[in-house]
Amino acid sequence: MLAEEARSTPGEPISLARRGAAYFEMSGPGEFIAAAVLFVLMIAIRVVNITRYAFDDDESQHLHVIWGWARGFVQYRDLFDNHMPLFHIMFAPIFGLIGDRASILYEMRFIVLPLYFVAAWCTYKIGTVLFSRRAGIWAVILAGLYTRYHFVSVEFRTDNLWAPLWLLCVTVLVSGSLTVRRALAAGLLLGLCFGVSMKSTLFLYSIALAAMATLFLVGRQRLAQSWSYLTQCVAAFVLSTTTIPATVMIFFAFKGLWRDFRYCVFDFNFLARSASENSFAYRIHLALTIIIALLIVVYVAWRMIRATDSAGLAFRRVFVLMVCASYFLALKTFWPIRNNDNDPPLYPLAAVLCSGALLAASNALIGFKWNPGRNFRRMPVPVFLALGEIFVLVAMKPIWKDRTKTETDLLRNELALLKPGDYVLDCKGETVFRQRCVRAVFETITKSAIQRGLILDNAPQRCVETHTCVVASTQIKGLPYDTRRFVKRNYLMVTNNLRIAGEELKPSATNPRRCEFDVTIPAVYEIISRSGNVSGTLDGIPYNGARFLAAGPHNFESASASHDLVLLWAQAVARHFTPFKHHTSPNG
Repeated sequence: MLAEEARSTPGEPISLARRGAAYFEMSGPGEFIAAAVLFVLMIAIRVVNITRYAFDDDESQHLHVIWGWARGFVQYRDLFDNHMPLFHIMFAPIFGLIGDRASILYEMRFIVLPLYFVAAWCTYKIGTVLFSRRAGIWAVILAGLYTRYHFVSVEFRTDNLWAPLWLLCVTVLVSGSLTVRRALAAGLLLGLCFGVSMKSTLFLYSIALAAMATLFLVGRQRLAQSWSYLTQCVAAFVLSTTTIPATVMIFFAFKGLWRDFRYCVFDFNFLARSASENSFAYRIHLALTIIIALLIVVYVAWRMIRATDSAGLAFRRVFVLMVCASYFLALKTFWPIRNNDNDPPLYPLAAVLCSGALLAASNALIGFKWNPGRNFRRMPVPVFLALGEIFVLVAMKPIWKDRTKTETDLLRNELALLKPGDYVLDCKGETVFRQRCVRAVFETITKSAIQRGLILDNAPQRCVETHTCVVASTQIKGLPYDTRRFVKRNYLMVTNNLRIAGEELKPSATNPRRCEFDVTIPAVYEIISRSGNVSGTLDGIPYNGARFLAAGPHNFESASASHDLVLLWAQAVARHFTPFKHHTSPNG
C-alpha cells in the first residue's frame, strides 16, 4: 500500500523523490525527502564534530602506539598496549605518510570516516533482510543520530574498526541461508574482530548463545537442517574464526615476544575487578534483572516467530534479537569493566529492530480514525524520533563550540619544545610523538591494580633514570597519587599543558643572595630571572650559563639580591618556554 502511494499516474513525469520513495518502499515523496534531509544533516553534524568534538585520551593512546610502529618500535615490547595489534599495524603506514603534525588527530578521524559508512551500509543491509529497505534506511538514521553511537563513532579508536567488522559478520550470517561457505566468511570476519580486540569474546559468546536459543525457539525441523550439516557449518565458522588471532599469536611467539604479548593482551586485562567481587545483594538484584529480561526477550521472540510465515526469516529476526540481548546482558553483568566504549556494536542492530517495530506501529496508527493518525500516513514515527535525536545531539554538544584545542595545543607545544630523543611523562600517551619514560599506561585497570598493590608505581624512579624533563599536565589528575606529588614538587608549569623540570629558588634566611636547592632530575639547567640576566656562582664556580647538574644538593650565590630566580631545564629556556608567562608556540 505504501509503495503504491509513491507511484505517479500514467503520463505524469516521475520525480526523483517519487522514484526514491518507490525504491525504498516509503509512504510517499514526503517521507523520502524527510529521510534524505535527515541523512544529510546526520553526515553534516558528523563532519563538524570531527573537528569540534573533544578528543578522548584513548585516541591519543592509540595514535602513540601507531607512532611507535611507524618509528620502528614494537608493540608490547617497547610500548605497552592492552589491545590486539591489527588496528595499529593497519594505520602505521598512513601515520608514516602524514608525519608528526599537531593536526594528526583531525586527519586520523577523517581517515576512519569511511569505516562509519561501512557500518551504515551493514545496518541498512541487515534492516533490508529482516524487514524492508524502508526499515534499513531508518535504522541507519536512528543509529547515526543516537548520541552515544554518534560521539563514539566520531573518534579515532579501535572500536570504529571493530564494530564495522562485527556488523559485516552479522550481515553475512543473515543475508542468506546457512552454508559452509557463508560460515567460513562470517568466521573470518569475526577473526578479524579478534585481531582488533580480544573483547570480541563477547561477539563469539553472543553468536553461540543466540544461535542455540533461536534454533530451539524456531525448531530445526522447520528449517530443514540436519545435525550433521549444522555441525559442518559450526566447525567451519570456528576454524575460520581462530585463523587471525592464531596467526597474530604465532607471529609474536616467533619474534620472541610471547611473554610481552601475553601479559599485555591477557594477563593485564585480567587484573580488572571481576563481577564476582560485587556484594551479595547486588548479585541477587542482577540475577532477578537477568531473569526478567530473558522472559521479555523470549516473549518478543515468540511473537516474532508467530508473526512471520517464513521459517528462515523468523530465524534471522530472532537471531538478531538474541544477539542483541545476549551481548547487552553479558556486557552489563559479567564484563569486568563497565563503560560505554563497548556499546557501539550493539546500537546499529538495536536500531534495526527498533525501526522495524516503529514502522509497524506507524502502520497500525494509520488505521485509527483520529486526526493525529493521518500524520503517520505521510511521516512515520521514526521521522519524529530522529528530529528529537538531532535536538538532543546538538543540545548536548553544541557544534559551534570547539573542544579540540586542549589536545592540539599540547601536540603543538610538544613539537616546538622536544627533540625526537627526549622522554616525556604522560598519563596514557597523549603526547603521541615522544617515547614515554614509563611502561605503564595509567588507565582504569592500572590505577585499580596500583591501589591493590598488584602493579608498582615506578614513574618517579623512571623520570630520574631517563632524565625526563617534561610532563604533560592535561591529564595530571589521572596519574597515581605519589607520582602526582612528585611531579608537582619537581616540575614547573610553563604552559597550560606542560610542566618542565625545575624549581623556584628561595633565598636563604641568613643570606638573601644565597639559594640552596636540591636537583632530582639530572639534566642541563639554567638559572633565569624575570628581571633579566643572572650572574653569580653556582656550586662555587662562576655562573655563565647552562650547566649539567647531577641529582643532589646545590647552591647558588647571586651577585645581587633577587627574589624571582628560577632553575629550569635549559632546553626549555632556549626555546622560550618559561614559567613567567604561559608560552604558546607559533603554528607550523
